[in-house]
Amino acid sequence: MRFLVSQCYSWEGYHLVQALLEDGHEVSGLHEQTLSDRETHLSMYLGRHAMFREGVQDTDYKAHVSFFGTAKRSAESQQHVDISYATDDTSEQEKQILLPILYGEWMPRDEEAVEWNGKRMLFDDDYFHRNALPIKPVMQTISKLLSGDGSLDKYRFYTKEVCPEQEDRAAIALTRNIRNDLSALHKHYAQFRFFYE
Repeated sequence: MRFLVSQCYSWEGYHLVQALLEDGHEVSGLHEQTLSDRETHLSMYLGRHAMFREGVQDTDYKAHVSFFGTAKRSAESQQHVDISYATDDTSEQEKQILLPILYGEWMPRDEEAVEWNGKRMLFDDDYFHRNALPIKPVMQTISKLLSGDGSLDKYRFYTKEVCPEQEDRAAIALTRNIRNDLSALHKHYAQFRFFYE
């Protein structure tokens, strides 16, 4: 299948494109004219993949995926899917995937905190520990949702600890080992600190 992804070099977009490519899909990526050092770094990782192209290609896309309501639907796509954080629940997109706070390689952060939704949140914050999910399994799940039948209009991700007790197919609960995950992320940050700043 073919997908068009806006903000493909943002840290969220990068992980989604990686997941789609790993699942064998062709991906076209759109990005801002000016890239930060981190986005330039991530573009080199994606640019080496044979199934990735920059810009809109002359093809029919299964979906145009954008982040945070920033892009209008491409005429070349069958559907438009907006990915936003759950705190931004006002979008009127035809299909939307709502995310919790995420963590992973290349996220906006400093030594003690992650930058999320315009706020600085400490890694030892209770809200972070109860609700944060690793970005890789979230984006791998989204890749599967995008290539599925698309019968639901809105999905929402939760940690197993806080997922509502209901038979809601749109609620997706994931497990994680936050202590091990953060240990690995702090090592990655120490190694690639220049690209995080």
